[in-house]
Amino acid sequence: MRELEEAGEFVRLHARHMGLSTDQIERVLARISDLDAVGEGGWVTEWSRLADDLLARGKAPEAANLYILARFPCADTRAKAEAARRAATVTCAWLAESGTGGVRRARVGGAQVPFLFSRPARSDAPLVVMMGGIVSLKEQWSSFLGLGRRLGCAVAIADFPGVGENEVAYSREAAGVYTAIMDAVAGECDAERTLVVAPSFGGHLAILCSAWDERVRGLVTVGAPLRVFFTDPGARAAMPQVTRAALSRAAGVGQEGLSARLDALALDPAEIARLRMPVTYVASTRDEIIPNDDWGAAARSSDRLSVYAFDDVHGAPHHLRQTRLLVLTALCQHAGRRGAALLIGLLTRRFMRIRPLQNGPVATGGTP
Repeated sequence: MRELEEAGEFVRLHARHMGLSTDQIERVLARISDLDAVGEGGWVTEWSRLADDLLARGKAPEAANLYILARFPCADTRAKAEAARRAATVTCAWLAESGTGGVRRARVGGAQVPFLFSRPARSDAPLVVMMGGIVSLKEQWSSFLGLGRRLGCAVAIADFPGVGENEVAYSREAAGVYTAIMDAVAGECDAERTLVVAPSFGGHLAILCSAWDERVRGLVTVGAPLRVFFTDPGARAAMPQVTRAALSRAAGVGQEGLSARLDALALDPAEIARLRMPVTYVASTRDEIIPNDDWGAAARSSDRLSVYAFDDVHGAPHHLRQTRLLVLTALCQHAGRRGAALLIGLLTRRFMRIRPLQNGPVATGGTP
């Protein structure tokens, strides 16, 4: 029952990012009595039922998001794998019909990495690569393709390693997914100028990639693990079970082998100190996954890290307006829209009440 309660809380967070209504989410959660069962009251059945209804009414993007919730937190059963497949199929059809983008493929070794791609009007347009974390699918972020196009950027959206259609297992070497994507689209945009927008664990991999691939020019992340999450025994013990299960699946190890993998994933203090690209980091002071010491220590050791800390839980779901403004500011700067970036930055500081916590790059936000 505890796992079901945790899953409900995680879904409420992701539903906010998806734009789903609170009433709609609560009605479905009230009908669910089992996280793994199939049939009446089963997690995958109840979410898929609502997704089927929305798809029948022509609401493909909304239906895809609900199929994603149906396979939450990971596709560890046949029914959840089918829900993930339906999310990908529905999104692919919608992208083709709307002309928003399409599906491309990169390779890392022998593993395949499908990703969504919006080709820009100009071949010298900068690239934006987006990657979610261990429980989201790339289809959840498909609306980002249109925003990038309007700003004049090429946009690629990939699943996190070991998640969705990404066949690469989560490890340090999996940071090469970013490099593979940049290589795959280099002839259609200016991949030498790449901004990464990657919440949670996707941000961790982007920092690793930037150490050897100078094409990554900047990162915007929300609640990325850096070092303390991977090394602190207390953080490991407090990790929600759904997070542990999703991490194990992404890494391709059993839960008994997860500890050794986490040890290897921790960023060395020198790696953080050597950060060469600007990083906008949105933190939550009540994060149930990422300890405050993680981003606090990193901000003190690198002047490239700008931390915006909000009184919120993991993913800062109650501060979406602030987070979106920070992302939009970075996108406008990357696209060369300096006037828009300055205006949005002013709006963020003045009206969203973001104020410094201390001298240096760390800041805090006001109320939602």
